[in-house]
Amino acid sequence: MTHNKQAGTNELSLQDCTILVTRAAEQSAPFRMLLEKRGANVVCCPAIEIADPDSWQACDEAIWKLASYDALCFTSKNGVIKFFERVRSIRPHALETLSAKEIFAVGEKTASALRSSGFTVHTVAHDTTAEHLVQMIAEKIAPKAKILFPTSDIARDVLSKNLTQNNYSVDTIVVYKTIAAPADSAAMTSMQNTNRVIHVATFFSPSSVHNFIDLFGTDTLKRAAIAVIGPTTGETVVQSGLSVAIMAEQATAESLADGIEKWRIQNSEAKIQ
Repeated sequence: MTHNKQAGTNELSLQDCTILVTRAAEQSAPFRMLLEKRGANVVCCPAIEIADPDSWQACDEAIWKLASYDALCFTSKNGVIKFFERVRSIRPHALETLSAKEIFAVGEKTASALRSSGFTVHTVAHDTTAEHLVQMIAEKIAPKAKILFPTSDIARDVLSKNLTQNNYSVDTIVVYKTIAAPADSAAMTSMQNTNRVIHVATFFSPSSVHNFIDLFGTDTLKRAAIAVIGPTTGETVVQSGLSVAIMAEQATAESLADGIEKWRIQNSEAKIQ
């Protein structure tokens, strides 16, 4: 059988499938809509929240010396949103300085957030490996250039290390932090009280895996097919003693929804056979 994504969507290919979404509340709506259009029953239980960093000092210092940077690098939509919110808050005139800088983004969602903020993205890396991004940066700017990297408090330092090893000067600044959703939140209470069987559990980050398991243990997930946005999140699932059934081909919500749909169709066909 040839799988046609549009046909599958029209046929409500995820009907009678209950899917757990653990993304932060402010990010879950588009993904939920993608699943519901396919007929899924979605249970939203945010395992993480996006918050301001403990201190803005390093970020503010970087904003006041933006003219000294040759380029900026963003690896997440959250990094874009929080950084530009801060710039507009403390030094809005600096946006003009930024418009003349080389800007690099990992993933189309990150690039889209930059464009929505009014900036031109010079390079979009769809391969999220640090080595690939360093190669793309090297094609645009010479070594010894100074790069500003706004990111989260739990971001891996692989990129900054690779850039430094290739003779770039990198300032990494924390513009947001990822925290565990409170156990007494309405979503968590609803999840604790639900009697519905979860067919698919989705995770977009290692922290969402850790936080969900800390709150509910692994038993909630043992009968579910676990779907992840990428290899790093998948590794965290495996390290927790569980297995990954679905991995997005690209690190996007659309790709993960497509992967769930494909998994559902394949499992339905297997039962018929």
